[in-house]
Amino acid sequence: MTLEWIIRMWGVRGSMPAVSGDFLEYGGNTACVSVDCGTDLVVFDAGSGLSVLGRSLTPDRPVHIFISHVHIDHLIGLFIFQPFYDPGAEIHLYGEARNGVSFRQQLETLVGPPYWPVGLHDFSAKIMIHETGPDQTIPLPNGRTVRTMRGNHPNLGLLHRLDSAERSVVYTLDCELTPELRPQLVEFCRNADILVWDANFINQDLAQHSGWGHSSWEQGVEIRRDAGVKQILMTHYNQNYTDAFLREQERLAQEAGVCFARESMEVRL
Repeated sequence: MTLEWIIRMWGVRGSMPAVSGDFLEYGGNTACVSVDCGTDLVVFDAGSGLSVLGRSLTPDRPVHIFISHVHIDHLIGLFIFQPFYDPGAEIHLYGEARNGVSFRQQLETLVGPPYWPVGLHDFSAKIMIHETGPDQTIPLPNGRTVRTMRGNHPNLGLLHRLDSAERSVVYTLDCELTPELRPQLVEFCRNADILVWDANFINQDLAQHSGWGHSSWEQGVEIRRDAGVKQILMTHYNQNYTDAFLREQERLAQEAGVCFARESMEVRL
């Protein structure tokens, strides 16, 4: 018998945290989603939600953090990720070299002086950095794998799919659909249990933001249908979309079986 997976939403915003009273119901932290596989923890992106996740962790198992791209809203949680300061913690960071600059160099430039008083070399945890790229299959413990795919986003980005023999979760934030990309993305998502989807815009707003590297919940419904995905979680909401606005979008999407994720929400597989 295999352990169930628990998917938790720690950050659901895009671009910048949204911290006023109009964003309390869905949440204002930026992108961070964890998959608790029992023996280890897989995390997608290190937005400000990572700091909340970090306060809940104990150093009793490895943490694998996959970074889709290095825009600041997907990295800001690294600055105050509490397990970095725990000598018993084992943390693996996965990401992509860009324009001849290694993933390690990108992290060390950001997390360290003059932008932050301490750097990766100052932390007491065991930190391992792994360089990844598109079209790779990355082995994890107990037969699990993470596959990657090139997304369509400014300054490059990766999409991720976590698989075991029994379960699958696909994470596709910060990706703008094109006719050329769509067939490949459908295959990447094929028959997944959970699809975590970039709902940064609604279709009406998406039309005004071509080239920004995002998608809409309406597009996610179509990909879910074409790929045979069991469940879709909308997230990465525009920082201007208030709780009232998202409630209305969720109402419109009800017939499509769509779930608009809220911070602290759990889904069990």
